[in-house]
Amino acid sequence: MQRVLFNIERVTKPTAEEKAALERIIHPRVLAANELYVRAGDLCRTIAFIEKGCGRLFYEVDGWEVSKEFVFENALLGSFVGFFTQKPSNVNVATLEETHLLELHYDDVMDLCRTYPTWQRFATLLLQDQLMRVERREASLLKDAPEDRYRRLLQEHPKVLKRIPGEFVASYLGITPETLGRYRAGIAI
Repeated sequence: MQRVLFNIERVTKPTAEEKAALERIIHPRVLAANELYVRAGDLCRTIAFIEKGCGRLFYEVDGWEVSKEFVFENALLGSFVGFFTQKPSNVNVATLEETHLLELHYDDVMDLCRTYPTWQRFATLLLQDQLMRVERREASLLKDAPEDRYRRLLQEHPKVLKRIPGEFVASYLGITPETLGRYRAGIAI
């Protein structure tokens, strides 16, 4: 938990009381590799910081799984839209490795944000960051060639290519696994 708190403190400076209030609502949880955390169509009542491990957000489209995002240590695992709206999630969320979580329940998060302005600001910053990432990804999918998307992923997030199975990386990039194989053969990792 200390590493997650350290990273939170880099974004916001909670007082000892505010930090203690957060620690009281965190519940450790371990999920096995390939375990579903949120199923599309279900309510997302929890969200969790990843202490160790990684997850994948994906859609099911005509029998295919299309990867939306990969999340790693210190990031949040869950459906942001499902969690904050308390409406059924549009996305599936699953682990790819054994994943150690620090889980937060919706009601506890809302109480924390109402009670402590610091946590309200932190939640706002998280949502802003998520919105910017979604907009950058959308622009890339619409404007960039697949090979450029691969090169950017290789440059900005090399751990994705090391920790995520190729079929999921290919679906994230909007290419076939065979095309990903050709990119990997032609571009040094």
